[in-house]
Amino acid sequence: MESPPTSAFPKFVDGDVLIIISTTQYYKLHSQVLQAHSPMFAQEMKNNPGPRLNAQARRENAAAYRFELAREPGNLESPGQFLRIDVNENGRSPQSTLRVGLPDLSSGKPTNIINQAWEWLFGVFYNREPTFDDSGLAPVLACVMALIEVSESIGASEHVCDIVDLALMRQDTVLWSAVMGDPNVWIELGRRIRSPAIYREAAIHLVGQWDVLPEEKKSRIGADIREILSRKSEELALAKEAIELRILGHYPQFMTRNASSKPGRPTYSADIYMWMCVSFFRQWFAQSISDDRTRRAPDGGLNFYAALYEGGQAYLTHMDFKTFHQFFPMSIKACHVLEANMGVLKEDIKQFVADLMTERTHLKRAEHEIGWLTCAKIEKEDLPWANEVRVGHAPDGLEQVYQSLQAQQAMEQEQTPPRPKKRARMFVEEDEDEDDDEGMFVRQGDADAMEEDDE
Repeated sequence: MESPPTSAFPKFVDGDVLIIISTTQYYKLHSQVLQAHSPMFAQEMKNNPGPRLNAQARRENAAAYRFELAREPGNLESPGQFLRIDVNENGRSPQSTLRVGLPDLSSGKPTNIINQAWEWLFGVFYNREPTFDDSGLAPVLACVMALIEVSESIGASEHVCDIVDLALMRQDTVLWSAVMGDPNVWIELGRRIRSPAIYREAAIHLVGQWDVLPEEKKSRIGADIREILSRKSEELALAKEAIELRILGHYPQFMTRNASSKPGRPTYSADIYMWMCVSFFRQWFAQSISDDRTRRAPDGGLNFYAALYEGGQAYLTHMDFKTFHQFFPMSIKACHVLEANMGVLKEDIKQFVADLMTERTHLKRAEHEIGWLTCAKIEKEDLPWANEVRVGHAPDGLEQVYQSLQAQQAMEQEQTPPRPKKRARMFVEEDEDEDDDEGMFVRQGDADAMEEDDE
């Protein structure tokens, strides 16, 4: 006795859709699964339902739908396009246009990466995780790009985005180094696979370099993303300008006086060294702005703000004070007191540039050469697909069920009146043609209920 045929991916016995990639690579899948994952298949099967198969075709588990992948001659690297082949009631396709003799398999496995991508994609429909070549970023990228291309050709990209994102994330530092090296390319890929992490990483690098980025590189970025990056760059520039103005107007808290205490010259003279430091610092700061070493510097002010954040001998060093004392000589003790007061002022200044020194990228300046600010905030609303409405997109089958149940539940809640604290008794008025005397008496069931209420 022959054992029954196995029913598993990629050839299900009860599958009603035959998908042919090549003469030696085909799939027998379920129409419900394909419609739930692909708007292309859903629209094709809705507009042109399959035939009603006869008894013999059903016994043979024939497919009611047949799709064949067609590609331009010699272009086997393209995803191609599926052609619907008519199936008769016998489950046969007399007019199949399949070309035979294409050597797509070797030892039972697809050798063409696009054909392999179709295997991965249909497997994803059945919760089968693809197995990519993760020996390096380049082979992984080749695999995921092939998967993205075939999924986009049938409108199923949303079902592979998380898989592709995870496969790239596993490359960790190699991935983030590649993003830093060519962010204008990776930001488009991040949008294509809807990866918030990759998109944000590339966007932060681009915002930090936006003012010095060549127009030729900017032109490679989509217009919608360019608008977002330009806006974020302007926000960062305004933030830097506001911070610089705040620093220029800063006084240490202990220098301020209350008018009610009627401060005199002795009170202010106690802080003479700090007043000298404020004057010296502001002169240096204003000269830095004039020399374009702050926000208008090629590095966006990174080195300048980093020095302010570090404090100490990062700027206005001991040698600068020696030069200062050549014009304003003081005693050794006074020189030390003046430098000590400058140290106090520098500590106050650190707080103003703390946000600019925040590193929001995976790679940090301590380990990698990053010559621009990486403090830009890329929020959820800055993702191009956050509010994007996909034309022709068919919601997932389970999502439709959930939405239907939620809508039904909401309708029932609106229609159901609030339950009263105590149920009101209702009396039914009898028809006029019935005996009027009967309405003068309470029926036995009502009398029992009244007795229970009295108790």
